[in-house]
Amino acid sequence: MRTKLPKSLSDPDATVDLEELIEEVVPDAPQWKRTPNPLLGGKRPIDLLHTSGEQILRDMLRAAKQGMAS
Repeated sequence: MRTKLPKSLSDPDATVDLEELIEEVVPDAPQWKRTPNPLLGGKRPIDLLHTSGEQILRDMLRAAKQGMAS
């Protein structure tokens, strides 16, 4: 039987402050946070900070770190 790793071990970005992660991944983070994003249904990333939508941002940033478009 395969054991599932705790989230902190399987996803190192899960424990990183989201603002820090944005700064690390996005070249023009301040502008990106304030620009409506089609992948977020037209919402601005800044509108998802400190809400239940933060996981969507984490997933998007993880994908960007792996070379997928954000």
